[in-house]
Amino acid sequence: MSKKESAAINPSTYITQVRNGSVISGNMKSEHSIRVDGFVTGDLISSEKIIIGSHGEIGGNLSGTDITIDGYVNGDVLANGLLHISKTAKIYGKIYSKRISVENGAEMNGKVNVGDEVELPELNTSSPSRSTQKVTFTTTTSQEDEDRKDNYGGVAW
Repeated sequence: MSKKESAAINPSTYITQVRNGSVISGNMKSEHSIRVDGFVTGDLISSEKIIIGSHGEIGGNLSGTDITIDGYVNGDVLANGLLHISKTAKIYGKIYSKRISVENGAEMNGKVNVGDEVELPELNTSSPSRSTQKVTFTTTTSQEDEDRKDNYGGVAW
């Protein structure tokens, strides 16, 4: 396998992070991986991985190769590879994925389309966010957050 082929299979070391406490309003598109532990009102599109951390909240659609959801998503999810939904995840929207992994306790409310033959619809990113949830932020620091003081936000790829 050539270096170029290897780079196409493995996610890059470039990661766009939205840290806990951050708020973004608008659509985001990246050729690299995206991790969200804050709040985004808008669509996220990545050519690589998307990770929504346990504190992450998305009011918009997700489109990526591999997607992991630990937090809250109010929008459609389009995964061209593996979609992993953890037990703490809450998804309100349609799901399209080639492969899926769902942990016991996850909440999914919407139509689920999974399989190698599933056609992923085009994501219209020019539309405003579909978020209907009113979110209020308060600043608190837990002991868990204090213990995790590395330069990478506890990211483990």
